[in-house]
Amino acid sequence: MLSSIFKLREKATPELIGLLESVTLGTNGAHYRHLDTAERIHQADNPLHLSLERSENKVLGNITFCRRESAWYVRYFAFDPFVQGSGEKKSSGSGGRLKSELEQFFEGILSGMKPYGEVNSFYAYIDPNNEKSLWMSENFGFESMATIATQTFSRSRIPEQTNVRKNDNWEEVAPLIRTEFSDYQNYFEHHLQKGPFYILRDQNNEIIACAKATKATWKIERLPGKLGGILPKIIPFIPGLRNIIKPKKHTFFVPEAVFVRDQNPDILQELFEGILHIENEYLLIWWTDEKAPLYKATKDQVRWGLLHTLIGTNKAHLMVKYNSVFEFDKSTPVYTCGFDFV
Repeated sequence: MLSSIFKLREKATPELIGLLESVTLGTNGAHYRHLDTAERIHQADNPLHLSLERSENKVLGNITFCRRESAWYVRYFAFDPFVQGSGEKKSSGSGGRLKSELEQFFEGILSGMKPYGEVNSFYAYIDPNNEKSLWMSENFGFESMATIATQTFSRSRIPEQTNVRKNDNWEEVAPLIRTEFSDYQNYFEHHLQKGPFYILRDQNNEIIACAKATKATWKIERLPGKLGGILPKIIPFIPGLRNIIKPKKHTFFVPEAVFVRDQNPDILQELFEGILHIENEYLLIWWTDEKAPLYKATKDQVRWGLLHTLIGTNKAHLMVKYNSVFEFDKSTPVYTCGFDFV
Protein backbone atom coordinates (compact mmCIF):
# COMPACT_ATOMS: atom_id res chain seq x y z
CA MET A 1 0.00 0.00 0.00
CA LEU A 2 1.14 3.53 -0.76
CA SER A 3 1.66 5.91 2.14
CA SER A 4 -0.58 8.90 2.72
CA ILE A 5 1.73 11.27 0.82
CA PHE A 6 0.54 9.66 -2.43
CA LYS A 7 -2.90 10.28 -3.92
CA LEU A 8 -4.59 8.30 -6.69
CA ARG A 9 -7.11 10.16 -8.83
CA GLU A 10 -8.84 9.61 -12.16
CA LYS A 11 -9.30 13.34 -12.75
CA ALA A 12 -6.45 15.85 -12.92
CA THR A 13 -6.53 18.62 -10.30
CA PRO A 14 -5.55 22.26 -10.99
CA GLU A 15 -2.49 21.73 -8.76
CA LEU A 16 -1.37 18.75 -10.86
CA ILE A 17 -1.82 20.68 -14.10
CA GLY A 18 0.18 23.54 -12.58
CA LEU A 19 3.11 21.23 -11.86
CA LEU A 20 3.07 19.76 -15.37
CA GLU A 21 2.90 23.19 -16.99
CA SER A 22 5.93 24.35 -15.00
CA VAL A 23 8.20 21.42 -15.88
CA THR A 24 10.89 21.76 -18.53
CA LEU A 25 11.42 18.39 -20.20
CA GLY A 26 14.76 17.02 -21.37
CA THR A 27 18.29 17.25 -19.98
CA ASN A 28 21.26 16.87 -22.33
CA GLY A 29 19.30 17.06 -25.58
CA ALA A 30 16.29 19.25 -26.33
CA HIS A 31 14.70 21.34 -23.56
CA TYR A 32 11.02 22.17 -24.03
CA ARG A 33 7.69 22.70 -22.30
CA HIS A 34 4.28 21.56 -23.47
CA LEU A 35 1.96 24.57 -23.82
CA ASP A 36 -1.27 22.62 -24.31
CA THR A 37 -1.07 20.40 -21.22
CA ALA A 38 -4.23 21.82 -19.61
CA GLU A 39 -6.24 20.69 -22.63
CA ARG A 40 -4.29 17.53 -23.47
CA ILE A 41 -4.44 15.97 -20.01
CA HIS A 42 -8.23 15.76 -20.20
CA GLN A 43 -7.91 13.79 -23.45
CA ALA A 44 -5.90 11.01 -21.80
CA ASP A 45 -7.51 7.59 -22.21
CA ASN A 46 -8.67 5.94 -18.99
CA PRO A 47 -6.15 7.89 -16.87
CA LEU A 48 -4.96 7.18 -13.35
CA HIS A 49 -2.90 9.98 -11.77
CA LEU A 50 -0.49 8.94 -9.02
CA SER A 51 0.59 12.16 -7.31
CA LEU A 52 3.00 12.97 -4.50
CA GLU A 53 1.37 15.75 -2.46
CA ARG A 54 1.95 17.88 0.59
CA SER A 55 -0.83 18.67 3.07
CA GLU A 56 -1.58 22.05 1.49
CA ASN A 57 -2.36 20.26 -1.80
CA LYS A 58 0.93 21.20 -3.41
CA VAL A 59 1.80 18.52 -5.96
CA LEU A 60 5.49 17.63 -5.80
CA GLY A 61 5.44 14.83 -8.33
CA ASN A 62 3.22 12.80 -10.60
CA ILE A 63 2.99 9.76 -12.83
CA THR A 64 -0.09 9.39 -15.02
CA PHE A 65 -1.01 5.97 -16.39
CA CYS A 66 -3.14 5.58 -19.50
CA ARG A 67 -4.73 2.20 -18.79
CA ARG A 68 -4.92 0.29 -22.06
CA GLU A 69 -6.25 -3.13 -21.15
CA SER A 70 -3.26 -5.20 -19.92
CA ALA A 71 -0.68 -2.54 -20.88
CA TRP A 72 -0.42 0.80 -19.06
CA TYR A 73 1.28 3.71 -20.81
CA VAL A 74 3.35 5.91 -18.47
CA ARG A 75 2.78 9.60 -19.18
CA TYR A 76 3.37 12.89 -17.32
CA PHE A 77 6.29 11.53 -15.31
CA ALA A 78 7.32 14.77 -13.60
CA PHE A 79 8.72 15.81 -10.25
CA ASP A 80 9.38 19.13 -8.58
CA PRO A 81 13.15 19.87 -8.45
CA PHE A 82 12.94 19.58 -4.64
CA VAL A 83 12.07 15.89 -5.02
CA GLN A 84 13.80 15.14 -8.31
CA GLY A 85 17.25 16.20 -7.20
CA SER A 86 20.16 15.59 -9.54
CA GLY A 87 18.93 12.30 -10.94
CA GLU A 88 21.76 10.43 -9.22
CA LYS A 89 21.18 7.21 -7.32
CA LYS A 90 19.90 7.58 -3.78
CA SER A 91 19.58 4.78 -1.32
CA SER A 92 18.26 6.65 1.68
CA GLY A 93 16.22 9.69 2.65
CA SER A 94 13.30 11.03 0.65
CA GLY A 95 14.75 9.90 -2.67
CA GLY A 96 15.15 6.33 -1.44
CA ARG A 97 11.67 6.27 0.08
CA LEU A 98 10.13 7.64 -3.11
CA LYS A 99 11.85 5.01 -5.22
CA SER A 100 10.88 2.22 -2.82
CA GLU A 101 7.20 3.15 -2.74
CA LEU A 102 6.90 3.57 -6.49
CA GLU A 103 8.67 0.28 -7.05
CA GLN A 104 6.18 -1.46 -4.75
CA PHE A 105 3.30 0.13 -6.65
CA PHE A 106 4.61 -1.10 -10.02
CA GLU A 107 5.16 -4.60 -8.69
CA GLY A 108 1.77 -4.66 -6.99
CA ILE A 109 -0.08 -3.75 -10.19
CA LEU A 110 1.80 -6.39 -12.19
CA SER A 111 0.94 -8.95 -9.52
CA GLY A 112 -2.80 -8.34 -9.84
CA MET A 113 -3.40 -5.67 -7.21
CA LYS A 114 -7.12 -4.98 -6.75
CA PRO A 115 -9.11 -3.29 -8.18
CA TYR A 116 -6.98 -2.92 -11.32
CA GLY A 117 -7.30 -6.41 -12.75
CA GLU A 118 -4.84 -8.06 -15.12
CA VAL A 119 -1.96 -5.75 -16.03
CA ASN A 120 1.05 -7.35 -17.66
CA SER A 121 3.22 -4.37 -18.55
CA PHE A 122 4.00 -0.69 -18.22
CA TYR A 123 5.64 1.16 -21.09
CA ALA A 124 7.12 4.60 -21.74
CA TYR A 125 9.23 6.41 -24.30
CA ILE A 126 12.54 7.73 -22.99
CA ASP A 127 15.01 10.06 -24.65
CA PRO A 128 18.42 8.38 -24.14
CA ASN A 129 19.91 11.85 -23.57
CA ASN A 130 17.55 12.43 -20.65
CA GLU A 131 19.67 10.92 -17.90
CA LYS A 132 17.12 11.48 -15.13
CA SER A 133 14.29 9.69 -16.94
CA LEU A 134 16.59 6.93 -18.15
CA TRP A 135 17.90 6.35 -14.64
CA MET A 136 14.40 6.28 -13.19
CA SER A 137 13.16 3.77 -15.77
CA GLU A 138 16.13 1.47 -15.30
CA ASN A 139 15.86 1.56 -11.51
CA PHE A 140 12.23 0.49 -11.67
CA GLY A 141 13.12 -2.47 -13.87
CA PHE A 142 12.17 -1.09 -17.28
CA GLU A 143 14.00 -2.57 -20.27
CA SER A 144 14.57 -1.19 -23.75
CA MET A 145 12.44 -3.08 -26.28
CA ALA A 146 12.60 -0.91 -29.41
CA THR A 147 14.18 2.22 -30.88
CA ILE A 148 11.89 4.98 -32.10
CA ALA A 149 13.10 7.44 -34.74
CA THR A 150 12.20 11.10 -34.26
CA GLN A 151 12.02 12.16 -37.90
CA THR A 152 11.35 15.80 -38.79
CA PHE A 153 9.77 16.86 -42.09
CA SER A 154 9.97 20.60 -42.69
CA ARG A 155 9.51 23.22 -45.38
CA SER A 156 10.68 26.83 -45.18
CA ARG A 157 7.54 27.91 -47.08
CA ILE A 158 4.03 26.49 -46.99
CA PRO A 159 3.93 23.80 -49.71
CA GLU A 160 1.77 24.29 -52.78
CA GLN A 161 -1.65 22.65 -52.82
CA THR A 162 -1.59 18.90 -53.42
CA ASN A 163 -4.31 16.30 -53.93
CA VAL A 164 -4.39 15.52 -50.21
CA ARG A 165 -7.78 16.04 -48.58
CA LYS A 166 -8.81 16.16 -44.91
CA ASN A 167 -11.80 14.51 -43.27
CA ASP A 168 -12.92 12.76 -40.08
CA ASN A 169 -14.28 9.59 -41.67
CA TRP A 170 -12.67 6.76 -39.71
CA GLU A 171 -14.71 4.08 -41.47
CA GLU A 172 -13.21 5.07 -44.81
CA VAL A 173 -9.60 4.53 -43.73
CA ALA A 174 -10.11 1.87 -41.04
CA PRO A 175 -9.70 -1.17 -43.35
CA LEU A 176 -6.36 0.10 -44.70
CA ILE A 177 -5.03 1.11 -41.30
CA ARG A 178 -6.08 -2.10 -39.58
CA THR A 179 -4.57 -4.24 -42.32
CA GLU A 180 -1.32 -2.31 -42.05
CA PHE A 181 -0.96 -1.85 -38.28
CA SER A 182 -3.20 -4.17 -36.24
CA ASP A 183 -0.38 -6.70 -35.82
CA TYR A 184 2.02 -4.08 -34.46
CA GLN A 185 2.92 -4.10 -30.77
CA ASN A 186 0.87 -1.61 -28.68
CA TYR A 187 -1.67 -0.97 -31.44
CA PHE A 188 -4.89 0.55 -30.13
CA GLU A 189 -7.53 2.85 -31.60
CA HIS A 190 -8.84 5.10 -28.82
CA HIS A 191 -7.12 8.24 -30.13
CA LEU A 192 -6.72 7.02 -33.70
CA GLN A 193 -10.44 6.80 -34.46
CA LYS A 194 -10.97 10.46 -33.58
CA GLY A 195 -9.02 11.69 -36.61
CA PRO A 196 -8.57 13.96 -38.43
CA PHE A 197 -7.34 11.98 -41.44
CA TYR A 198 -5.40 13.19 -44.45
CA ILE A 199 -6.04 11.18 -47.61
CA LEU A 200 -4.36 11.04 -51.02
CA ARG A 201 -6.13 9.30 -53.92
CA ASP A 202 -5.08 8.24 -57.41
CA GLN A 203 -6.91 8.97 -60.67
CA ASN A 204 -9.26 6.04 -59.98
CA ASN A 205 -10.24 7.54 -56.60
CA GLU A 206 -8.40 4.76 -54.75
CA ILE A 207 -6.63 5.72 -51.52
CA ILE A 208 -2.88 5.50 -52.07
CA ALA A 209 -1.83 7.23 -48.84
CA CYS A 210 -3.37 8.34 -45.56
CA ALA A 211 -2.45 9.38 -42.04
CA LYS A 212 -3.89 10.82 -38.87
CA ALA A 213 -2.15 13.89 -37.43
CA THR A 214 -2.19 15.59 -34.02
CA LYS A 215 -1.34 19.26 -33.46
CA ALA A 216 1.07 20.19 -30.68
CA THR A 217 2.43 23.43 -29.24
CA TRP A 218 5.70 23.63 -27.32
CA LYS A 219 8.02 26.27 -25.94
CA ILE A 220 11.57 25.38 -26.98
CA GLU A 221 14.46 26.37 -24.76
CA ARG A 222 17.09 24.15 -26.37
CA LEU A 223 17.37 21.97 -29.46
CA PRO A 224 19.37 18.74 -29.75
CA GLY A 225 22.88 18.82 -31.18
CA LYS A 226 26.03 20.87 -30.63
CA LEU A 227 24.33 24.14 -31.59
CA GLY A 228 21.14 23.34 -29.67
CA GLY A 229 21.69 25.93 -26.96
CA ILE A 230 22.34 28.76 -29.41
CA LEU A 231 19.73 28.03 -32.07
CA PRO A 232 16.59 29.14 -30.15
CA LYS A 233 18.21 32.57 -29.66
CA ILE A 234 19.23 33.13 -33.28
CA ILE A 235 16.44 31.31 -35.13
CA PRO A 236 14.10 34.35 -35.16
CA PHE A 237 16.71 36.11 -37.32
CA ILE A 238 17.34 33.29 -39.82
CA PRO A 239 15.15 33.41 -42.96
CA GLY A 240 13.45 30.09 -43.68
CA LEU A 241 14.31 28.50 -40.37
CA ARG A 242 12.33 31.10 -38.43
CA ASN A 243 9.18 29.80 -40.12
CA ILE A 244 9.92 26.22 -39.08
CA ILE A 245 10.83 26.88 -35.45
CA LYS A 246 9.22 29.56 -33.30
CA PRO A 247 10.82 28.93 -29.90
CA LYS A 248 8.29 30.83 -27.79
CA LYS A 249 5.27 29.14 -29.40
CA HIS A 250 6.37 26.25 -31.57
CA THR A 251 3.51 24.49 -33.36
CA PHE A 252 3.78 21.33 -35.44
CA PHE A 253 1.83 18.21 -36.42
CA VAL A 254 2.52 14.60 -35.46
CA PRO A 255 1.49 11.98 -38.04
CA GLU A 256 0.63 8.40 -37.12
CA ALA A 257 -0.88 5.37 -38.85
CA VAL A 258 0.95 6.50 -41.99
CA PHE A 259 -0.07 4.27 -44.90
CA VAL A 260 1.60 4.62 -48.30
CA ARG A 261 0.94 2.25 -51.18
CA ASP A 262 4.05 0.28 -52.19
CA GLN A 263 6.02 2.30 -49.60
CA ASN A 264 6.66 4.88 -52.31
CA PRO A 265 8.81 7.79 -51.01
CA ASP A 266 7.37 10.25 -53.55
CA ILE A 267 3.85 9.50 -52.36
CA LEU A 268 4.93 9.84 -48.73
CA GLN A 269 6.48 13.23 -49.49
CA GLU A 270 3.31 14.39 -51.24
CA LEU A 271 1.19 13.23 -48.30
CA PHE A 272 3.33 15.11 -45.77
CA GLU A 273 3.46 18.24 -47.91
CA GLY A 274 -0.31 18.03 -48.27
CA ILE A 275 -0.76 17.98 -44.49
CA LEU A 276 1.44 21.07 -44.14
CA HIS A 277 -0.49 22.87 -46.89
CA ILE A 278 -3.89 22.09 -45.38
CA GLU A 279 -2.83 23.13 -41.88
CA ASN A 280 -0.78 26.14 -43.01
CA GLU A 281 2.21 24.83 -41.05
CA TYR A 282 5.90 24.24 -41.71
CA LEU A 283 6.82 21.16 -39.64
CA LEU A 284 5.83 17.57 -38.98
CA ILE A 285 7.56 15.38 -36.39
CA TRP A 286 7.05 11.69 -37.10
CA TRP A 287 7.81 9.27 -34.27
CA THR A 288 8.06 5.80 -35.79
CA ASP A 289 9.70 2.47 -35.01
CA GLU A 290 12.96 2.11 -36.90
CA LYS A 291 11.78 -1.38 -37.91
CA ALA A 292 8.58 -0.12 -39.56
CA PRO A 293 8.67 -1.15 -43.25
CA LEU A 294 7.58 2.28 -44.52
CA TYR A 295 10.28 4.09 -42.60
CA LYS A 296 12.98 1.63 -43.66
CA ALA A 297 11.98 1.99 -47.31
CA THR A 298 11.81 5.79 -47.34
CA LYS A 299 14.24 7.18 -44.76
CA ASP A 300 17.00 7.73 -47.33
CA GLN A 301 14.70 8.64 -50.23
CA VAL A 302 12.65 11.60 -48.93
CA ARG A 303 13.66 15.26 -48.91
CA TRP A 304 13.09 15.75 -45.19
CA GLY A 305 13.95 19.44 -45.13
CA LEU A 306 16.18 22.02 -43.45
CA LEU A 307 15.56 21.04 -39.83
CA HIS A 308 16.58 17.45 -40.57
CA THR A 309 19.79 18.77 -42.13
CA LEU A 310 20.56 20.69 -38.92
CA ILE A 311 19.67 18.15 -36.22
CA GLY A 312 19.44 14.80 -38.02
CA THR A 313 17.22 11.97 -36.81
CA ASN A 314 17.06 11.60 -33.04
CA LYS A 315 16.15 8.46 -31.12
CA ALA A 316 13.85 7.45 -28.28
CA HIS A 317 13.73 4.13 -26.46
CA LEU A 318 10.55 2.16 -25.83
CA MET A 319 11.04 1.09 -22.21
CA VAL A 320 8.90 -1.71 -20.77
CA LYS A 321 8.44 -3.19 -17.30
CA TYR A 322 6.60 -6.50 -17.38
CA ASN A 323 5.62 -9.64 -15.49
CA SER A 324 6.01 -13.32 -16.36
CA VAL A 325 2.81 -13.38 -18.45
CA PHE A 326 3.96 -10.59 -20.79
CA GLU A 327 4.99 -11.45 -24.35
CA PHE A 328 6.85 -9.11 -26.69
CA ASP A 329 8.20 -9.90 -30.13
CA LYS A 330 11.14 -7.59 -30.77
CA SER A 331 11.04 -8.39 -34.48
CA THR A 332 7.56 -6.84 -34.80
CA PRO A 333 7.33 -3.03 -35.08
CA VAL A 334 5.73 -0.96 -32.36
CA TYR A 335 2.72 1.22 -33.19
CA THR A 336 3.38 4.81 -32.15
CA CYS A 337 0.40 6.91 -31.11
CA GLY A 338 0.89 10.63 -31.76
CA PHE A 339 -0.89 11.56 -28.52
CA ASP A 340 1.78 9.75 -26.50
CA PHE A 341 4.55 12.10 -27.63
CA VAL A 342 2.83 15.44 -27.16
